[in-house]
Amino acid sequence: MIPQTERQPLISIDWNSQDLPTMPSIAQRLISMLCKEEVETSELCDLIAQDPALTAKLLQISNSALYSLSAEVTSIKQAVVLLGQQEVIQLAVSSLLAKRFLTVPASLKDHAERLWKHLMTTAILSQDFEFDIQEPDLYTLSMLHDVGWLVIMSQAPTLFISIAEEKGLTLRQLETKWGVDHELWGAKLLERWTLPEPFQVAAYRHHHPFTDAAPPKYLLIISLANYLANAMGHNLLEIVIDEPPEALLEALGLDRQSLMSLVQWAISEKKKIEAKCRLVLS
Repeated sequence: MIPQTERQPLISIDWNSQDLPTMPSIAQRLISMLCKEEVETSELCDLIAQDPALTAKLLQISNSALYSLSAEVTSIKQAVVLLGQQEVIQLAVSSLLAKRFLTVPASLKDHAERLWKHLMTTAILSQDFEFDIQEPDLYTLSMLHDVGWLVIMSQAPTLFISIAEEKGLTLRQLETKWGVDHELWGAKLLERWTLPEPFQVAAYRHHHPFTDAAPPKYLLIISLANYLANAMGHNLLEIVIDEPPEALLEALGLDRQSLMSLVQWAISEKKKIEAKCRLVLS
């Protein structure tokens, strides 16, 4: 039986601290491009060219076995032509955020990498659901849904390590016991980064999408992809994973049997996803 826990006051977050994670300016501009219907290839290439390290990383990824292209990619423009604008922007954002998110004390490095793998796994899985989403790119929304844990890592690293050592609790019990709220803090951080509202919604409600009677479809997909990432073992914490509510399955046209099939499918994709994660992180 899972033990009950008493509600602890939320720990204090210094929102003016220089230690809080920041959004790389190029990443923010790339995300804004994903929100546009049309982007000039020259504009995208010029932006990426401002960061030589990012340019080199994208060329490395483009020429990897992940894509197995017939010709060597020698420029970002060529990568855009062969992979498409959306894929290049997603890879660029992933690379920039990986570098920023993993800038943590040595004691938190493994935890930060686990968080990163969970975020990227959720992002990759979310793309495989074919729904008409009239919102910012699902991949990028998913990449930032758990950013609140970075707030805790930056503000209370010792506390986070203690949290990560817990086992056998649900997420709600864990946060109640330690006085944390990664959803609230993630939404506040994304607001400070001036990202569009859907990013804040995804961060604030991915564990409880039915706070409103008619949640946006992108939130439902991210909630499901987040569950699948945890179920396949790409999770940040050793917690008891809550099953998706019936309302979520019904809204997405699923039942428990189809959910089990999705978990098996996600597990079958694990090696491919891990290869992409390693490539971006290398």
